[in-house]
Amino acid sequence: MRKSTFLALILIRLVLPMWGEEIPSPEAFLGFQVGADRELADWQEIVSYFKALAQNSDRVMLVELGQTTQENPFVMVVISDPATLADLATFQEIQAFLADPRKLTAGPQDLIERGKTIVLTTCAVHSTEVASAQMSMELAYDLARGEDPETQEILQNVIFLLVPSLNPDGVNIVNHWYKQTLGTPAEGSPPPQLYHTYVGHDNNRDWYMFTQKETRLAVEKIHNVWHPHIIVDVHEMGPYGPRMFVPPFIDPIDSNVDPILRAEIVALGGNLFSALIGAGKEGIVTQAIYDAYTPARAYQHYHAGVRILLETASARLATPIVVRREELRSGRNYNAHRPSWNFPVPWPGGIWRLRDIVEYQKVALRAALLHGARHRRTWLRNFYQVGVQAIQRSAPYAFVVPPDQRDLQTLYDLLHVLELGEVEIHRAKEPFQVSSSQLVSAPLGSQDRREFPAGSYVILLQQPYGAFAKTLLEIQHYPESRQYPGGPLRRPFDVTAQTLGIQLGVETYQVQEPFQASLQEVGEVRIPEGQIQGEGVYWLFSHTSNSFARLANRLLKKGHSVSWAPNGFRAEGEGFPVGTLMVKFEEDATQFQELLEGLPIRVRRVKKWPELAWQQIRLPRVGLYQSFYGAMDEGWTRWILERYEFPYHSLSDPDIREGDLSNFDVIVIPHQDPGQIEQGLGYPYPEQYRGGLGAEGVARLKQFAASGGTLLFLGAATQLPLLQWQLGASDPTEGVSSQEFYAPGSLLRVKVNNRHPIGYGMMEEAAVMFDSSPAFHLSRGLPVVQYSSEDLLLSGWITGEEHLADKTALAEFRLEKGKLILIGFRTQFRAQTRGTYKFLFNSLYYATLRR
Repeated sequence: MRKSTFLALILIRLVLPMWGEEIPSPEAFLGFQVGADRELADWQEIVSYFKALAQNSDRVMLVELGQTTQENPFVMVVISDPATLADLATFQEIQAFLADPRKLTAGPQDLIERGKTIVLTTCAVHSTEVASAQMSMELAYDLARGEDPETQEILQNVIFLLVPSLNPDGVNIVNHWYKQTLGTPAEGSPPPQLYHTYVGHDNNRDWYMFTQKETRLAVEKIHNVWHPHIIVDVHEMGPYGPRMFVPPFIDPIDSNVDPILRAEIVALGGNLFSALIGAGKEGIVTQAIYDAYTPARAYQHYHAGVRILLETASARLATPIVVRREELRSGRNYNAHRPSWNFPVPWPGGIWRLRDIVEYQKVALRAALLHGARHRRTWLRNFYQVGVQAIQRSAPYAFVVPPDQRDLQTLYDLLHVLELGEVEIHRAKEPFQVSSSQLVSAPLGSQDRREFPAGSYVILLQQPYGAFAKTLLEIQHYPESRQYPGGPLRRPFDVTAQTLGIQLGVETYQVQEPFQASLQEVGEVRIPEGQIQGEGVYWLFSHTSNSFARLANRLLKKGHSVSWAPNGFRAEGEGFPVGTLMVKFEEDATQFQELLEGLPIRVRRVKKWPELAWQQIRLPRVGLYQSFYGAMDEGWTRWILERYEFPYHSLSDPDIREGDLSNFDVIVIPHQDPGQIEQGLGYPYPEQYRGGLGAEGVARLKQFAASGGTLLFLGAATQLPLLQWQLGASDPTEGVSSQEFYAPGSLLRVKVNNRHPIGYGMMEEAAVMFDSSPAFHLSRGLPVVQYSSEDLLLSGWITGEEHLADKTALAEFRLEKGKLILIGFRTQFRAQTRGTYKFLFNSLYYATLRR
């Protein structure tokens, strides 16, 4: 059940103001000017400053929303006039009513007159983009003490929510590295690790799966409580292009973003553009570089808010740089040296400092706040109207998700995503029918059904956040476009498909027109406890649910013997498919029930041991390669292994080059450029971080497999053995230009050998995430997964699909006594593609089998 939005202040700790002392400036507090060369405040200093500001200003309130992954405080600063701060619950309530027009018994005019524009600014989600967390202190100070008419206008009309960092852990990681390397050749370099514990730069691609603590805090405690009208997301980009980007974005923008919001992006972005040019700032570009297609970066666009992306050219962290004119590079929709309507004053080059970035950001944010203040009624009226249009949607009518899914774990994963996104979910109290003519899409591998059982989940789209449900559940048809007629393809900024039903392997049906069904709203999505049926000491459980891995790992950690079936079989009159798992469990059934906590899985007890050649699996001893480059896929893999209770040990370059690898069953090399893996970091990094695996490390990996171990390479990393070892395999897309073949983050149809242990639990047809991934043409080796020759594209965009038809996507090779497994597609991409997790899990268990 969703928490009442205006009760949130009860759930969080407030640092209340203690007025009377002089309002401290950041410079006086820190001992240096914000943005000064080679000076950075760490997270503790930033939070301490905001505490001091809140204690000495009646315009500022500091709210601690929770703890980060590394247990740092995750905070939000609320700035407005004192009377508003004293009555925040009222303004939250106003927002809640305007967000859902169904709650209003009268018109919205009174609420519009009384309400405030809610402006949210989020800083430093990417921690090497250091300026905004520092700038936030100075911006807040200016608002806390300013007496000029513009500041007063902002305070009286706006509630300003300022998040100094969406990734506080990363602020400290980068700050520590920067101070450690000051005065050395490595000064200003990125740290040799991920700047978020698990996901690094991908932390702003988590805005619909909500996997990380920081994402969930921002969504649950800010967005879903305050429903902000304007969200300014402050970033930095490379140093050799424009000095700052402001919206509008280039095409495409997701068609599910309401036209009012699209128009407001243009209006507000244009206002910021004008303000920056008017302030004499050079190198400002608009309608260039960035699109707004994927919801992974824009939760706000589906919740009646406008996301304004600010991207400022970076320095070397806090170290100034010199950029020569000839080093400036042109990009999508701008020429770095030529004035145009969207880039009127090119920057000529010169010295670029952290302080420059701070100044640019302050001008833009001040303009956004002033626009929100001066157009308060318009922002509130349009916010309300977006909700009106949402509840009046005519088509599609609904999505239906049957309850009888092969994998109940991914079903509840999907429902929890919708629930956290404030999407209303209903369940059918009785069976119902839908005309086949109303079904405009059907999921991969599903039956052609018209009847749905009682308990089916129904997501009606006539609701405030129906657009969020629609963009996540529908099939994407990315609009292929070219930079000019007959010219090269316009590349998307990120992936082109997010269809959750396909990514998670959940049957999902889009229904275009209304149908008759008796429905009841779901108050709270709860994962049912696992079911135990039958009697006996032999316990059988299915491989089709991702939960099998958690249960198997819990049993193995308790010392139980777990096996899987290499063939289908029957026991006590019931059929069981290949891959079924079995454990002999003679203890009390309540102890087994405890192992099932949180697992929606069915366990069948039988009295007699099913006679077949069971294969015993062990708890895999996993070595996970961790490059000093900070590969995001490695972090995601760690997060998934921990969630599914796999023990693992991280292996650095020196560990593989020099350590004892015989203690591992399997070594996993996550998706990463093979050149980075082999060559690693170089100068100016300190010696201990340089060199990568090198030829020695690559040779030791091969020897590990030859001696009986298993190597598992993921994504682009598969190219390392593919190019260096004589496998009898090649990549058919290697050397093919992007004009001939291109599939940027698309969901593709594959054929699975689900009688091979790596394919256990999968259907014969599945969907995989292909993100410019390698594929394999085999003259040796065993194909386990192959790309389909027909209807390859399921969601997204592909050009030149003939290059993939019938080619191998996942292959196994024998290397003397051991195994090499290559998974070319992104099997656990950003923890989104949960329908293909089993390929990863099965590979780990497969490594524990002995020939």
